[in-house]
Amino acid sequence: MSASINQPSVTANGQPRQTAKHRVTAQVRRDMLIFIGFIAAGFILSVNLDVIGLLYALATENNHLPLSKFFGTVIFACVGLTLYVVTRYSAHIRELRTRLQTEERARRVAMHDQLTGLPNRRHLKGVLNWLLSSNHEGRRLGVVMLNIDRFKSFNDANGRPLGDEVLMNVSKILNLRAGVDGFVARLEADQFVILLPDQDEEQLMNWLSAVLTAIEVPMVVGKTTVSVSATAGAAIGPTDGRDAETLLHRASLALRRAKDTSRGWFAFFKTGMDELVRQRALFEHDLWNAVRNDEIAPHFQPLVSLEDGKPRGYEILARWTHVTRGPIPPDQFIPTAEASGAIGELTFNLLRRACREAVAIEGAPHLSLNLSPVQLQDDELAQKLFKVLEEENFPPARLEIELTEAALVTDLDAAREILHALRDKGVRVALDNFGTGHASLLQLRKLPFDKLKIDRSFVRRMTEDAESATLVRTIISMAKNLGLAVVAEGVETADQAKALAALGCDMGQGFHFGRASKSIGPRQPGDAKPRKSAAPRAPVTVDQPSPQQPVELAPLAD
Repeated sequence: MSASINQPSVTANGQPRQTAKHRVTAQVRRDMLIFIGFIAAGFILSVNLDVIGLLYALATENNHLPLSKFFGTVIFACVGLTLYVVTRYSAHIRELRTRLQTEERARRVAMHDQLTGLPNRRHLKGVLNWLLSSNHEGRRLGVVMLNIDRFKSFNDANGRPLGDEVLMNVSKILNLRAGVDGFVARLEADQFVILLPDQDEEQLMNWLSAVLTAIEVPMVVGKTTVSVSATAGAAIGPTDGRDAETLLHRASLALRRAKDTSRGWFAFFKTGMDELVRQRALFEHDLWNAVRNDEIAPHFQPLVSLEDGKPRGYEILARWTHVTRGPIPPDQFIPTAEASGAIGELTFNLLRRACREAVAIEGAPHLSLNLSPVQLQDDELAQKLFKVLEEENFPPARLEIELTEAALVTDLDAAREILHALRDKGVRVALDNFGTGHASLLQLRKLPFDKLKIDRSFVRRMTEDAESATLVRTIISMAKNLGLAVVAEGVETADQAKALAALGCDMGQGFHFGRASKSIGPRQPGDAKPRKSAAPRAPVTVDQPSPQQPVELAPLAD
């Protein structure tokens, strides 16, 4: 097989298909055989009947008649008729060749992707069925399904022409890497399938690693340099399946698993993934129902001034108690909400209910709302937030938006535009979990932040570890020099609160000041009950799924 667009032509059932040239040649061969058969039959008949002798006797007996002219006329008529037949036959063959070539071009269009020229799904299935049906020695066949990460967002941000150029570049990379023995097809927008014969898992692993690395190399498109990444899933026949549908399905399951685990990498199909995907689908279905029925409730954790110990605001935290599963941690359902597209509706529901709770609270504390990096891809995010605030008569100046460093890495320009739109209406902006991501001083200077929140991992060790204390002191000093207020997350003891206050930290948040609760009310430092250790749960493995136990699910892609 060739990895170029000139793939072996087969039917949907995997049977080889003849080209127009071969079909015309076969037709001419059949007609010539028939023509020669007629001539041979006429010759044999004339010999058996002694036609020439009869004609000679007739001419001798009737020499007074102009039979020579008659026979000459007949001969000339036969030659003319023969030339006419040959001419018409040649025209017929040309017409046949043209018609078959037109059909072949139409079939090629129907079997290939118009943008990249690669075979499409229909062609892929035909080739895959042909390979599997002709594989009598049990040779391995690697089936790889590959997606460009977040390609829809890339298209929306950069325009379709640039996205098309990226697709063509990726198809060239795949063709080059697949070599003369590989087969590359494009199934849909950003999904490709590669067939690699005689590949075991280790060889396929090396191939995938090289391909994904090659795709991540920045591409120069016109005057623009762009970078994309890809995620892949692989199945190996005949071990993972003996027909096209099974192998493609299992490669797609492996791709989904790879997206759940780590974008920009790959995974192989393993037994049990079907059950894992089924459980994932059920979990996602339950989550959507919970969002639409407003079953995910806001809880409020205080943000307390370290100067006087009084709350200045409350962070909105999502809490979901499932009817049968019980309480589900946010780190399980939030990633699924992001991947499934439910995060926007979930966020607006939480904000709406939180505004109703806090709008009339004495002292007018502010509310702090976390935004997902996925939401920054919504150009109308600011308008949607303002609409909720207007409906609930909640002043924008009492709302604070929290963004993680991951949101800035995803799309800095989109973040800047949305944050400025929010700031123009009085909404404050905080950088959450500072120190655990990739935020730089340049980003802190360019983006309109009002506040910086130190990640709990630094605060937890600061009273026992000199290095952590130095890091916290440095972060506070840097924030003050940039004119930012500072909040310390994860404050669990009075000693930590005192140490932070001494370093100039403005506010604290954590169990020392109170756990998240269903309503906003007065609290005293140290009110929170000691943390209880969660009872260990038996893990749900991929090979032996148990639908009776909850499954920790990672986010999917788009």
